[in-house]
Amino acid sequence: MLRRPRFCWSLLIGLGALATPLHAQSARWSTEQQGASWYGAFVDHAVSERTALWFDGQWRRMGLVNEPQQLLLRPGVQRTLTPGVRVAAGYAYIATAPYGNTPLAAPLREHRIWQQLALAHRAGAVNVTHRYRWEQRWLASVESSEGDLGPFGYQHRARYMVRAQGNLPSVRVADRPVLGFVWNEVLVPIGYGDATVRLTQNRLGGGVGIPVDARQRVELGYMNLWNSVPALRANEINHTLTVSWVWIMAK
Repeated sequence: MLRRPRFCWSLLIGLGALATPLHAQSARWSTEQQGASWYGAFVDHAVSERTALWFDGQWRRMGLVNEPQQLLLRPGVQRTLTPGVRVAAGYAYIATAPYGNTPLAAPLREHRIWQQLALAHRAGAVNVTHRYRWEQRWLASVESSEGDLGPFGYQHRARYMVRAQGNLPSVRVADRPVLGFVWNEVLVPIGYGDATVRLTQNRLGGGVGIPVDARQRVELGYMNLWNSVPALRANEINHTLTVSWVWIMAK
């Protein structure tokens, strides 16, 4: 594992604090508070000592399951360069519906290529991961009930996530430790319009991971998702229940 100074906790707290001032981006912007729920499956399956297949699929809804928000499918391949250092790349398909109090004008379809670098280290009893992800995105509006798409536009985006996790003292299920975690992620478009200087989304979350067996756990958590909607001069704050099945198979 890579060794890093203990500033990671301060970094996590500082990134989370970004959400508060950004919600009030402008007095002339409205702010919409709404409930959502994300249900996901995350698979990290080693095929050799250094190479693993990755997949995550997410079914995102408004309310508990009330109305559609997004469907995301994201396969990829990961390579361990050295302990604590992994690189990965893959593809993603995203279908986004008009949802909530600040809906899009039409549904969106997106094809995405992504690359990432993940650095992991320990801070005492806590495991910390820093993930840097780059995305090339092609998006088009659905223009008819038959699913016809308009022209695709291109965007590029950078993302940074820090996650800290560790076993909760004396909390066990089926004689296995329960995991506690906190995380924050910022998303920044790059290279078009005024997006080069604007943070457009912040995700701050935490929760617990309940073990199923040595390789599987179910993570239950809360995420505060702030999203900027410039076309409507609105800020969206989604108070989100997260439910994830995590399956990790190591060689």
